[in-house]
Amino acid sequence: MKLRYRGVSYDAEPSLLEVREGEIGGTYRAQNWRVHYPRHMPEPPPVNHLKWRGVSYCTGNATVTNSDVTNSQPVAKSISTVAAKTSIARHRLQKVLNESRKAHLATMRQTLEHRLEVAKANGDQNLVRLLEEESKQMQPI
Repeated sequence: MKLRYRGVSYDAEPSLLEVREGEIGGTYRAQNWRVHYPRHMPEPPPVNHLKWRGVSYCTGNATVTNSDVTNSQPVAKSISTVAAKTSIARHRLQKVLNESRKAHLATMRQTLEHRLEVAKANGDQNLVRLLEEESKQMQPI
């Protein structure tokens, strides 16, 4: 379909998203309309094989067999693997947070120094005193 907006012509591409028409609607400028909702395929929850006080169980839609209950060694290995991956992810997140904290403090210091220079140039001794007190309160990186 050819469309035009503010003198620019373009072709409308149909949406690839499958939608269904809802019950809510109305009339706008003599045109009827309805709310459209996307159709989603329900995604099953993840299956986790867990063990609590010696009893194996699963979350999700998995069925527990006798071999799963008697052979809990793979479950323990997978849990330790997940724990190790979680620990690594937590460590990376902490590292990123620390770096962003340092960058934020450095920016705050630069801004404070600039404000102090401007206050000195304007001869505002009261503001200079306040900014110097603020710089003493800032914690080191």
